[in-house]
Formats: sequence, structure tokens, C-alpha cells
Amino acid sequence: MEREFPDGRDLNRVFPGSKSGSLASKVANKLMAEIVPQTDLIIDFHTGGADRFNAPQIRIISHEPVLDELANIFGAPFILYSKNIKKTFRNACYKLGIPLLLFEGGKSLHFDNTIINTGVNGSKRVLSHLDMLSSKFKVSQPKKDSVSIVKSRWVRAKYSGMFKPSVKLNCFIEKGEVLGNITDPYGKFNHFIKADCSGYIISINEAPIVYKGDALLHVSVELVQN
Repeated sequence: MEREFPDGRDLNRVFPGSKSGSLASKVANKLMAEIVPQTDLIIDFHTGGADRFNAPQIRIISHEPVLDELANIFGAPFILYSKNIKKTFRNACYKLGIPLLLFEGGKSLHFDNTIINTGVNGSKRVLSHLDMLSSKFKVSQPKKDSVSIVKSRWVRAKYSGMFKPSVKLNCFIEKGEVLGNITDPYGKFNHFIKADCSGYIISINEAPIVYKGDALLHVSVELVQN
């Protein structure tokens, strides 16, 4: 039920690990030494944390044709190009030359049928593409092509208070559109949050109480031009 190991370390920040390090580091080392070298492809499933609900998306680095092809076959609504973070599982696999698709969707400790179905169906498409799926399984194709995002940014809270978004996940918003508001319990203060650019909403902070500086909404800034 927790992301951290008993020693307080985040497993996804200690890769590739070591034989003589912390408990998390030893687990990372075991995975990288014995499991990962046996693989041809990895799909890593993540959820949003800290009450952030992520739209279903595949995250990959840019300029990797194999990852581009597999990400489009997976068929999530969004493909987000993002740099590998040091000491993460994704970065460690990249250094070994193992292609990895990172799926983000939903939020931690929460089940959502749309997110689950997107992850399952996307995995089946990839398996089918690799001739690894039994013919008894039906493989559905996505209704729309994935939207590829080159650049994105978070809209942050300028005030503390009660946050209520007025836009929905996956929707396209226009510059100047009201995205939500922050108010106080008595209704004496009401701050409207307006978009400073057009783009897709790919994550929403669902926490009812937010503090100044908190990330509220993740918005695409630049898309891949077809």
C-alpha cells in the first residue's frame, strides 16, 4: 500500500541498484541482473500519485523508432515524449538497450474501468503485433489515433484553498478558458484559474484541498505535427 520500501527509499529512484546497498537497491540490482537481461520488451505500468488522476498515456523518449512504433500500436489516447530520469527503471533499461513502454493512467489506490481497459487492450495489441497472443483473444483497435505530445506543463495553484476543476480529463481547452476555481469554506474568496495556452488536459489533481504551489492540471503545450 506504499511506494517506499521499509527503509524509506523509493525503488524507482535507486536503479540499477547494488549488491551491498539498501534493501531497495538490492531489489533493483536483483531485477536488473537476473530478469531484465532476459527480456526483449518491457511494459511498465504506473498510476498518478498525490491525488493526481492521469489520463491513459504512454511515455517514451523521442527519436527512438522502435518505441514510436510500439507506442502507436499500444493505442493509448496520448503519447507523451519525456526524458528519462536518472536512477529510474526506465533509464536503467534504456542503458541496457531494452525497449520499455511506460504506461501512466488513473491514480494510486483507485480502480477505474476506462484506465484498466486501456492498459489491458493496449498490451494485447502489442502482444498480437509480436505474435505472442493466442488467436482466442479478441484484439480491438483504438477508436482514435494517439495524440503525440512533445511538451507539456503543470498549472499550479497561486493560492491555498478548496479546489474544484471545471474541465474534464482528455478534453482540449482553449487559451483563456476557465479551468477551475479555488475558494475558501465561507465563499468570501474565489479565484478562477484560466488557461494560459491551448492544449489537452492529461492529468487533474483531485485533492479537495490544495496549497499554494501545488500542481493542479497537466496540459499539453506542443504536439507532434503530422
